[in-house]
Amino acid sequence: MALNTNIPTDAGVQQSRNIIGRLVDDSRELPTSHSELGSIQLSINEIRRRAHELRSNKDESSDHSKAHYLLAASGLPLQDIDSSLQELKPKQILEQIVPRFQGSNLDAYLVNKKNESILFSIEHLLTDASHDFNNFVDDNLKMNWKDFENDVRGRFGINSNIKEMSNNDILESSKDHTPPSWGAKDSSVLNNGTSKVDVNANQLVREKFESYAKIIYLFNNSRISSSKFSLTAECLKLLEARSDFRTKHMLEAWKFLDSYDKSHGRAVSSKKYLEKQFFEYVDNLYKNKINEGLPTNINKITSFIQNKLRNSNGTWKTPNLMIVNGTPIWALIFYLLRAGLVDDALEVLFNNKSSFKKMEHSFIKFFKAYASSSTQELPSELSNELHTEYNQHIKSSLDGDPFRLAVYKIIGRCDLTNKNIPEVTMSIEDWLWLHLTLVKENYSNTDPIYEKFSLKDFQDIVTSYGSSKFPNQYLQVLLLSGLFELAIDYAYHINEMDAVHLAIGFANNGLLKVQTESSTMPELVSMGQQGYLLDFARLLGNYTKSFRYSDPRIASEYLSLIALVDDDKLVKICHAALRELVLETNEFSILLGRVNRDGSRVHGVIEERLQLLKLADENQFLHTITEQAARKADDDGRLFDSLLLYQLSEEYNIVISIINDILGGLLSNSDLQQNILEAEVNSVNDQQNPLILAGNLVNIYFANPEISKQISVKNRESCFLLLKLAEIRTAFQKSEWQYLLSQVEDLDILPFTGGQTIRRKAQEFSTLNANIMKCIPNLLVMTMTSISKLIHSLRESSFASVSIAQQISSLKTVAKNCMIYAGMIQYKMPREVYSVLIDLDVSLEIF
Repeated sequence: MALNTNIPTDAGVQQSRNIIGRLVDDSRELPTSHSELGSIQLSINEIRRRAHELRSNKDESSDHSKAHYLLAASGLPLQDIDSSLQELKPKQILEQIVPRFQGSNLDAYLVNKKNESILFSIEHLLTDASHDFNNFVDDNLKMNWKDFENDVRGRFGINSNIKEMSNNDILESSKDHTPPSWGAKDSSVLNNGTSKVDVNANQLVREKFESYAKIIYLFNNSRISSSKFSLTAECLKLLEARSDFRTKHMLEAWKFLDSYDKSHGRAVSSKKYLEKQFFEYVDNLYKNKINEGLPTNINKITSFIQNKLRNSNGTWKTPNLMIVNGTPIWALIFYLLRAGLVDDALEVLFNNKSSFKKMEHSFIKFFKAYASSSTQELPSELSNELHTEYNQHIKSSLDGDPFRLAVYKIIGRCDLTNKNIPEVTMSIEDWLWLHLTLVKENYSNTDPIYEKFSLKDFQDIVTSYGSSKFPNQYLQVLLLSGLFELAIDYAYHINEMDAVHLAIGFANNGLLKVQTESSTMPELVSMGQQGYLLDFARLLGNYTKSFRYSDPRIASEYLSLIALVDDDKLVKICHAALRELVLETNEFSILLGRVNRDGSRVHGVIEERLQLLKLADENQFLHTITEQAARKADDDGRLFDSLLLYQLSEEYNIVISIINDILGGLLSNSDLQQNILEAEVNSVNDQQNPLILAGNLVNIYFANPEISKQISVKNRESCFLLLKLAEIRTAFQKSEWQYLLSQVEDLDILPFTGGQTIRRKAQEFSTLNANIMKCIPNLLVMTMTSISKLIHSLRESSFASVSIAQQISSLKTVAKNCMIYAGMIQYKMPREVYSVLIDLDVSLEIF
């Protein structure tokens, strides 16, 4: 057999050994983790930079230039270093190691494999760490750094002990499948706008808020019980008790709503309201005139004319009036119509027909047809005849009575291109009424285009004028012209609290056209295919901003009103708003109820409003509100919130799954020296430790057959295993090494016996529950530590015996099995864990 000419001579080997020995002796003087100099900790960026410099220089002529400083103190000639290192071939190293393990090829293999693993780990550590970090940044950190700086610092544990993990860190890491919710939020009902209301600004505002809130509460109660309750009447009563200027206009708005008749339509209802309002004004004036005859309608209007149309010297303010028996006859007819007294106007015509001019006699038949019509419209024949008379005699009359012109225009809807008659419209209300009387919604194909004047046409006139044309009365103008949505928006900018409740009143009467899609537009009103649309949901959501935390019960009452408008999309928005309220305020027990220690559930205030939320029963409520809120909390990484919400929604299998996540995160991510019984978190009813919480829930759920059958076998087994691991963790902290090993052996997860068991356990590792799997590294460390401590204790014993030697041998066998197992799964564990295991394994040989 040919000799290997690369093998150095014995003298060369001995010289190399001497050089390395001197290096080892000198290295002991270098700072260690136990020296007074402390440890040096570099950031990832610094490590990466230095590694890059080393890699970039590895092809240079002197590969060991950086080591010169390290070896300078040894006194070694630098020219001898390269040749010495070349002589240390793997074969010689192996030859020196093998004799220590004679008769055990497996031991030699393990030692060699260990050295290779250490070198491999060091080589790939920086590259993998850099790669993982970059991937994490790309996948998860889609955020605004300035806005979330504090959050990020807290989540990464900056300025905290690196070995002591906080409860939040544990919770974050226990939900590996949930990405951080630092990016863009979903559309929000509660936070999709601004609100200037502060219900706690002062005592007066607070009292007003509470008064309104009480009305809403009673209103919602009545909707469930079907008892008699008038929202409009209660709000009128509240506003009548106040006397400020703004309240006066809001009071008029509620009066308009109170008199509104949906059977008439917007134009007719507004016209009738103006007529009623005018007659009440006339009637109040007449009460002060005790010497003006019987209180008939005609006498009241006559008295009003005498007071309003006469100057102080007895002359008439308006020229060319036709006077009959001291009264302007056409003005009397006009104001009777203005007060809605059509029959009284017809009576005046009949009683004074002899006083009219010959050409005006035919007007009586026109007016009679008008008064007898349910829609106050003339038949086409009479309409054409009236139009002819109007165009030939009335319209062009230079000395004509302006009130006669107005009455002809009203009865026949004449000359709609010129609707204004300044001489007779002495107030904005008169102007509104005159235009509303000329509005006609239902046209025939034969109607000429110039005689068409719809409510939409009138609304366009109002909006084109804007608020500057109607100082201090624009709210009333918008309401009376049927622009309810714009009226709410205008009132909102004057007094948000009053506007919100006015909107509720109109919505309750079915008079609001509302937006059913979520919008990011800043305006509350948008234009849709059917006209203006009010974002009713956002209006209510914004209003709750200042009291949803202080008064979550009241906030839920208002948000349930989103479903007041009968629309499926709005009902879903209402449910979403209530879920947001639950998650934002964390007032779970108030809003959704609570779970007693016996597992029974107590209803919250939202569930008391099932009927208002268009939910059929309790099960639908649990699914639509509570369970969906739990899913949202889970998606946002709010583990304990989702736990409570899933309990309330009676999703017991998910509850145990979350408990497993919590325990898995706690056991795998906290330092082994940290007392896991000291961590307090929010539980169902009070502050409890995760382990205590898990134990309580297990006792409750598994003792109840109805609940227990809903929990999967896999979740149940995982929960018991995790609780067992927690017990092992407690034994580790108490240094109960023998008890710990017995409990680990009972788990039957680690291979305490050799042979095929090791390979089988390594193969079973991938089939374990994820929460159990991530606890294995710590379980290995605790097991190896316990073995190390026990061997050390046995060797320190003053009694040397065969029994002690056998115990030590048995413990080493278990350690060897665990290390083989660890070697098979090492790349499924954190790299630093395997390094700790190697150190523990090496320590067994030192003892």
